[in-house]
Amino acid sequence: MGRPTVAVIGCGPFGLATLKNLLEEDFDATAFDKRHSIGGVWEFNENVNYTSTLPTTVSNVSKYKSCFTDFPVPDDMPVFLSASQVSDYLKSYAQNFDLYRHIRFNTEVRKVERDADNTKWQLYLSGEKGEEVIDYDKVVFCSGLTALSRVPNIEGIQQFAGKVIHSQAFKHPSDFAGMKVLVVGLGNSAVDTCTELVGFAEKVYVSHRHGMNIFPRYCKGKPLDFHIRRRDEAIKHALAAIAPGLSKKLHDMYVQRLTKESFNLDPAWRIHPPPSILTHQPTISDSFVDCLQDGSISSVVGIRRFRNGNGVELVDGSVIAVDAVIFGTGYLPDFGIFAGQDLTSDPKTSEHGDLGYDWGYRLPFPRLYQNIFPPEYSDSIAFLNNWAFAVGTFPIADLASMAIAQVWRGTFALPSREDMDREIDVNHLWLRSLAKEESVYPAIVPEGPWLHWLHKAAGTGVNENLGYGLQGWLFWFRNPRFCNLLMGGVASVHTFRLFDGRRKKWQGAKDAILRANDNAKLYIEKH
Repeated sequence: MGRPTVAVIGCGPFGLATLKNLLEEDFDATAFDKRHSIGGVWEFNENVNYTSTLPTTVSNVSKYKSCFTDFPVPDDMPVFLSASQVSDYLKSYAQNFDLYRHIRFNTEVRKVERDADNTKWQLYLSGEKGEEVIDYDKVVFCSGLTALSRVPNIEGIQQFAGKVIHSQAFKHPSDFAGMKVLVVGLGNSAVDTCTELVGFAEKVYVSHRHGMNIFPRYCKGKPLDFHIRRRDEAIKHALAAIAPGLSKKLHDMYVQRLTKESFNLDPAWRIHPPPSILTHQPTISDSFVDCLQDGSISSVVGIRRFRNGNGVELVDGSVIAVDAVIFGTGYLPDFGIFAGQDLTSDPKTSEHGDLGYDWGYRLPFPRLYQNIFPPEYSDSIAFLNNWAFAVGTFPIADLASMAIAQVWRGTFALPSREDMDREIDVNHLWLRSLAKEESVYPAIVPEGPWLHWLHKAAGTGVNENLGYGLQGWLFWFRNPRFCNLLMGGVASVHTFRLFDGRRKKWQGAKDAILRANDNAKLYIEKH
């Protein structure tokens, strides 16, 4: 039969981890990227249709949680990497695992469709070799979480005389020098856009309809994610399974207290009350609140409509005149090139309601088992662009691609198609139950069960050795000090490669975990 051929679409962190893990399991994998280099959003790109970080961007997650499971960030790099340092790290990863020779750059995948015999997937390519059609056994879509910009349709927007863009097209804050700019949204893209404009724009407004959980990178003298220990996560997940309402309330109280301890929030800014951390990713910024305090950024309510000329009417009836509007209203995953396949279930047609987006904006639900596999083609199609929660993306991309590799190797069986469809329906009901109270991003996953499933599918041994069953207690009895470090120290992602299992074990995992905890201890002592 030969080695199964797999096409990986995209060479950002998701694509690189997927390519590496598939090659490691003896798949004949090739990655494609329409850009000229690896890195995805972490490689600055002038093209306004490509989402990318700015040269000044700094990672929101520390290097201990924002790295791959068998490739630590070097000790001499800072705790929070700049965009260029993340890009360099990704290139080092590709070089270390000899990935470059399996990548085709400057090659766009325009369409993926089933062949006439229903046995292969045909990739329609356009690039340096001209137009091509190549057959593959399997395809993984790794276009990332920020492929398509999302812009709401607000009354009068076509008549607005000023400049209107999405934050995807925001590349140079100097382009807005001397302007009055209204930024819409309160997520990471919007807040980063606001702070980048300070010092260039004459005036910066931020318009938002609800609050947000906002944190600095350092909280109580240590990186924010140091506060997230594996033991705390295990307790949270267990409580969520038993009493989800209580778990949500307690978790929200904890994260909101961290915000209040980190910032002196003026009620006039309407940062609090925020939506639940369960339904919205937090916003990370070291300077946004300071800018609100000194007046360089002004918080205003949501937009009601645009007026002719440069007027913007807000929901409280006030009108402001601005020269430009930048929508930091988020992104959508891209399913468009999966030709002829309807992956969605439209919440508008459901008795359970919709997602409650502002401005009447509605999104369909992708029908993906575990937010990855379409049930009809689970043996040959996987998506790594449809999940979100507040953790570093690199290790989760690594873990999820390990799971895909084990499923397709046949070492871990998926449920029947009927059972997958049933579980998808349950997940959609969960999303709609959350949406009864506030808007919800459709790719939010139930964190505890989802991570548990990924570890189980990948065969990492984490569930068993760090759980509270017999194997977990035996591991603690034999290694009490190390086990306590794993549960109460830095929640190192190298734990995913520590234990024996189906995926490849990394012999350096224990040393990397010990080094990460030693480095973290030294950092805290110094600061």
